[in-house]
Amino acid sequence: MTSSTTLRPLRIAHLADTHLGYRALGRADPETGRNQRAVDVERAFETAIEDILERGVDLVVHAGDVFHHTRPSWAALRCFVRQMRRLEAANVPCVVIGGNHDTPRLRATGSVFGLLELALPEITFVAGYEVGELRFDALDLRLTAVPHGALTNPNPPVVWAHSGWRNVLVTHGLAPGVRLRGQVQREPGEEALNPALLDAGFDYVALGHYHVWGDQGHDAWYSGSTERIGWGDEEIKPGYVIVELDEPGTAPRVEHMDVPTRPMKTLAPIAGDGRAARELADMVLDRLRALDTPEAMTRVELRETPRPIRREAEAILRREAGELVWSLQVYSPADILDRFARGSAEATMTDLRTLFSAFVDEQTERQAYDAAFATAFRTRGHRALDEAMRAAEESGTPAEDPAA
Repeated sequence: MTSSTTLRPLRIAHLADTHLGYRALGRADPETGRNQRAVDVERAFETAIEDILERGVDLVVHAGDVFHHTRPSWAALRCFVRQMRRLEAANVPCVVIGGNHDTPRLRATGSVFGLLELALPEITFVAGYEVGELRFDALDLRLTAVPHGALTNPNPPVVWAHSGWRNVLVTHGLAPGVRLRGQVQREPGEEALNPALLDAGFDYVALGHYHVWGDQGHDAWYSGSTERIGWGDEEIKPGYVIVELDEPGTAPRVEHMDVPTRPMKTLAPIAGDGRAARELADMVLDRLRALDTPEAMTRVELRETPRPIRREAEAILRREAGELVWSLQVYSPADILDRFARGSAEATMTDLRTLFSAFVDEQTERQAYDAAFATAFRTRGHRALDEAMRAAEESGTPAEDPAA
């Protein structure tokens, strides 16, 4: 507990949504042969840790979504362990909570964090279904960790600040009032944060889940993601935040630290009405030259363009745009409308889960299934749908465009 003497400022590095294991676009890294976007995400995380180690922080908190999948690849695991061991070697305390991407849909499945606790004994993981209460006497700090799993319990978590201490809350969910960018429906598994969490009198609330860094009121901040995950993140600034806390009850000082990442740019749309494929392709190539960012991911919308003309223009661009830009996606309003009608792949999967559950309920009511069979069938069906969702994500389809 604090004394009457003035405390020295406490410096905390707060990061989240590193999404290790994310893959997209089917391009290979020339050095490793692995998916380039997976490598980009790992490099962003490594850059963040390198920067954190140079800033002399007293504590690191990761507010969830360490991984993009609940069953991360060996490469993603290796990257995480390697970087966290650097924090261990520097004797920097670190707390990691589970996010919705980290937390298995079925509680009996088990979590990768059970293994990571053995591999990283100096790192504190709070990734299950209970609230963690941590005490750092040397820092005059009490830290309350509310992982995604704890938000899914029937009763909402109850938290409180401890008098006479600096108090930090770490959690992962959608804060009240956040307006999602470019999403028709919320992400499956996403949890809305109870306003009571933000009203509990903490000196700082470290939030994860939303990829845009910023103040949510009540001394609660999103750190943002360390890399862009799909086109919904085009306008974000990847990075993390440094937080300074003085005496208990004083406002935190928060500074965003940029992490350099692969640029993402949507070109101005082009009207294809009456234009030949060659003319359309040349217009796009001119814009790519003007962009002058060969490492960028880009996309362009062709409007009022018949499908055969668009396909021919795409073929030309595949041959000729390679030296001007890292990737180019050509799309039309029909693609956007189709996706809006279907929802994202994740929204579609949510609908399928609902329909499947309704089917099982109907069969049970008709006494075609007994209760034990219905329960087992529902569990296995949902598991199969979840696996299909993971497969869609790993294929690099547009399902990998959620902003959170």
